[in-house]
Amino acid sequence: MRRHLKQGFSWIAVLLLPFLCAVTEAAESGWQKIPPQDLARMVAEGGKPFLINTMGEIECLDHSIAGSLCIPSEEFEKRISELPPRKDRMLVLYCESDAVQKSCEAADLAIRNGYTAVRVLDGGMQAWKGAGYATVAVERIPRRAVSSLKPPVLRKRLAEKMNILLVDIRSEGAFQSGHIGGAVNLPMYQLHRRYRELPINRPLILVDNRGFRSPLAASYLAAKGYAVERLFGGMTSWRAMLAKEKNNAKRQ
Repeated sequence: MRRHLKQGFSWIAVLLLPFLCAVTEAAESGWQKIPPQDLARMVAEGGKPFLINTMGEIECLDHSIAGSLCIPSEEFEKRISELPPRKDRMLVLYCESDAVQKSCEAADLAIRNGYTAVRVLDGGMQAWKGAGYATVAVERIPRRAVSSLKPPVLRKRLAEKMNILLVDIRSEGAFQSGHIGGAVNLPMYQLHRRYRELPINRPLILVDNRGFRSPLAASYLAAKGYAVERLFGGMTSWRAMLAKEKNNAKRQ
């Protein structure tokens, strides 16, 4: 029984890893988390934190907190000059996921570049919208009904060598650290500039990290005329499937 519990925890840990990373980085890097309620109160009282949306341009255009500058986390290092010259100005960074991985990465870079009052929006945009606070849209992406494939179904399609193209929209680094065989990498933050590189006459299946970003990417591509589906739960669910199967095989 104890052995089975230990093996079960190993694949559950795959699902929890982003949350663990966010907590650890906050403790070690020097930045702090700020709850949505505190940020909203600060703005309402006339405070002027420098807001940075660390998602891709499509996401920034679609939904953002008013007054934000859009700097994708992947481009943060080379665009550091766009930040305020005063290093003690409060920066508040946020991203889409409640795991706040993208804004964590950008916060680390801000600290390393000498900024001393760096905050990450706790719970990201999900928490902000969940608390009832408004967002603004420069160019709202029309939502489409997009099919979601669970990992076993995707694996079956790949085994049958169907004419599909896996498009991994995670960052270059995440893709290089591990991806599904046959996938091509077109990061979400580059999608608006490079989507024409994708074949219009071939069905696409999008893969993200945890399933939060692919719905918007899929809607964007569908509006451009692509036939598109998405992997349910992203690479997290794919890895969890493989880990669970490996543990089951060990028990047999």
